[in-house]
Amino acid sequence: MIHVTANTKGGTGKSNTAITLACVLAAKGKEFRIVELDNNNNSLKNTNSDILNEKNSKSLKLKNKEEAISDMLFDLMDDEKMDYIIDIGGGNDTFEIIDAVKSLDLPKTYYIPILKIKKFMQNAEDTFKYIDDPENTVFVLNQYSNLSELKNEFIYFFGSKKAGVKKVSDYFKDENFIAVPYSNYFQIAEDDEMTLYDLAAISMNLSEADARKMFFEKSNGDRELFHKMRTQYVNSQEAVEVLEEISQNFWNIQDDNQ
Repeated sequence: MIHVTANTKGGTGKSNTAITLACVLAAKGKEFRIVELDNNNNSLKNTNSDILNEKNSKSLKLKNKEEAISDMLFDLMDDEKMDYIIDIGGGNDTFEIIDAVKSLDLPKTYYIPILKIKKFMQNAEDTFKYIDDPENTVFVLNQYSNLSELKNEFIYFFGSKKAGVKKVSDYFKDENFIAVPYSNYFQIAEDDEMTLYDLAAISMNLSEADARKMFFEKSNGDRELFHKMRTQYVNSQEAVEVLEEISQNFWNIQDDNQ
């Protein structure tokens, strides 16, 4: 399965969507590769990450797109069950890479991240129309605060008769979106050069009692170090809940498209 995050507008969360998808796949025990094609960014620098490493992640300039596509085809021939994530930088170069992916006779899903800001949503519509594969394309509503208030937060995606607001595009439909919450734990993980999955894995693989014992031994009498390790463990427990919330949405989409 090929996963493509794309939007001609920069700053909408393409790289965050790609890395979040990598976290979801890791949580499901899936083998994956991820490549970022962007002239102005390198979002895959997570030196303390177990899931984004030199083997399965790379950041390339757009001029190297043929190399990236060739690598992907080789990997997929070697393991047809592998998942491959392509994170495309914004701008007109987006279309070249979409064209290259569209020509491949392989199962794929396109993710178009959007924010709540109305002026950014036109770019999402343009990208959707260019992809021209509605059955395999979903919008990613980025950084919602409260799932129960999603339609109010993304009022220009859903529209509102009560507020007299029309949705920006007729392509925005209830059945073709997933949502990713805003959470401080994305940034907390990034501060330690990890992903959300890496942070969550700390408590997933270690009981609280075992964690206390290990932290006490590692702290070697250093009270502040013990406190720091316990704080990271508590953050990890919160990260697990965020990851589970996100995973359900992404996994439903992938199951539908396989």
